[in-house]
Amino acid sequence: MKVTEMNPEKARWHCLHVLRGKEFDVENALAAANVEVFVPREKIFSIRRGKKIEAEIPRLSSYLLVRVVGSAEAFLALRHQKHVVDIVGCDAYYHVVSDNDVAVFRALSDGFQAPRMATDKTIGQGTLADIVFGPFAGFRCVVTAVKWSREARASVRIEVGQEGHGKPFDIESMPLAFLKRL
Repeated sequence: MKVTEMNPEKARWHCLHVLRGKEFDVENALAAANVEVFVPREKIFSIRRGKKIEAEIPRLSSYLLVRVVGSAEAFLALRHQKHVVDIVGCDAYYHVVSDNDVAVFRALSDGFQAPRMATDKTIGQGTLADIVFGPFAGFRCVVTAVKWSREARASVRIEVGQEGHGKPFDIESMPLAFLKRL
């Protein structure tokens, strides 16, 4: 946090891939270590034993955002954090999430309604698409499954790195409106 505060112009948001269900544990551990961290959340409601229960879940399961000044030491410390699988990107570079995308997710977490976005209904399993919105904007992906509901969502596989030499990442619940068919 001190390095980020001293060099705010060099600090960038990066995306951590963490074990599923451990997003809030990693968030708490990093916050305790004075790292600026953000887990986009959404509220869900369920009925249990006749009672309405409200809970918060991560909007992007298995991923969270951290703001750091990029350095070998900072990235090494993040990768060695308990429950962290990797940093999204490859060894040559780590993916930078824009401040605008983080601001949108902060607004959504604060209860603002998501803007209505057009969804391409021709996207299906096996479709090659560009991610045009959200923290993974700029990546190309392959759709592995589509779930049609009030907010259509897709499971996607992202190949990171040039010529697909990076480590692939799977995202289980990407809003279909974030994708543009190629």
